[in-house]
Amino acid sequence: MKKSLLTLSGTFLLAALAACSGGGDQEASDSTDGGDGGSSGEEVTIRLHHWYNEEQDNWNEVISSFEESHPNINVESVTPENNDANETMQQIDLAAASGDQLDVIMVNDASNYAQRVSQGMFEPLNSYIDEAGFDFDEEYRVNTAVDGERYALPGKYNMHFVMMNQDKLDENNLELPTEWTWNDFMDYADQLSEGEGANKMYGTYFHTWVDYVKLAAFNQPENSNLVKDDGTTSNIDSEKIRQSLEIRQRGHEDGSAVPYDNTISQELSYRDQFFNESAATILTGSWMISEAGGIDGSPSPFDVSFAPYPKAEEGDPVTTPAGADFLSVYSGSNNKDAAFEFIRWYTTEGIQEQGRYLPAYKNADLQEVVDNLVQASAAPDKVDTESLINVLETSEAAPLNIPPTYIGEVEDAYMSETDAFLLGEQDLETTIQNADEAAQKIIDNNAE
Repeated sequence: MKKSLLTLSGTFLLAALAACSGGGDQEASDSTDGGDGGSSGEEVTIRLHHWYNEEQDNWNEVISSFEESHPNINVESVTPENNDANETMQQIDLAAASGDQLDVIMVNDASNYAQRVSQGMFEPLNSYIDEAGFDFDEEYRVNTAVDGERYALPGKYNMHFVMMNQDKLDENNLELPTEWTWNDFMDYADQLSEGEGANKMYGTYFHTWVDYVKLAAFNQPENSNLVKDDGTTSNIDSEKIRQSLEIRQRGHEDGSAVPYDNTISQELSYRDQFFNESAATILTGSWMISEAGGIDGSPSPFDVSFAPYPKAEEGDPVTTPAGADFLSVYSGSNNKDAAFEFIRWYTTEGIQEQGRYLPAYKNADLQEVVDNLVQASAAPDKVDTESLINVLETSEAAPLNIPPTYIGEVEDAYMSETDAFLLGEQDLETTIQNADEAAQKIIDNNAE
């Protein structure tokens, strides 16, 4: 059953915080016991708040499967079906402020997750995990702990890799890398570049997201973001951030990367750049697996293979920036046990049955998962699943970075300076200095 979030209304987020402890309106639930929902055998209805399209992403089938195996728990899907996670999170905040029933809340990234953990929106889950009797680290790829307490189980696993035009690798007698550094990556990009003018194929394409101006830092075990792990110091004037901008500078100077001014002035799409053969490689992630055989119903004109996320230095382990969809239990829910039972089932069994996402669950049948995802693409026969599985198996998830709540301000300040750098309006040192000073000012202002 679906209820649209588009009609939800409320007051300020501050009211939502009060609702976290108040429990809210539980009209849809038959249970009034604060933590017992479902465990006593009484029939309850829990609400699952998310942003995905129910039909396209097989949510109706998943919910039916859960309800069949858990006959005392009904699940009501609440989604605007807009695939806009950030907008949906704002609507969920308003739902909490309005006193609507919330039980299971899906969160799209570490920033939104950490912000709401600090506000008390999510139930601590360590005791539930202990009672369920499983070892979190043995079962999940992404650690959701904040100060030692877990407030979510990870569902969809987001990791990064490089998609490659295998036909062009073969033409240039280049081996498919199983591990490589950023220097190697840019060497490949240079060798794969061919042609001139409008018909040029560049070796690679970097999109407009902040990820692409912190490339070498992004998969580091510590200080992987623009604010250091101590939470009080800018990380911009650092070796890895500097290396990230040097990578971009090299792509501009040797002509191996699509020019940044083209990217923003033409509003280029990374999917089109790759499949229209304007770029021989793209640095992307697991959300592209189901599109690896082509996009918009058009088969890929070439074979697609996969290489791991590049390393900053020789000798580093093969690691990938990692994230997840976080499935949390609302702290004001009257059905916490039932809600936890659902998120545990979904993040282990349900997500595999769904066949739409790469699970963070380590014990998933990876071959079956990949086969299901690739079959959804326009031309599954164009996808080198062997190289994909190798990347998935050998890439270690970098520790999850929980950024400060004001990270968006820091990113905006940083990207204002990197835009000027990438457009040739200022040099590297000026960019680093200006961005570092701006970031530190934001950090200091938020510490007051």
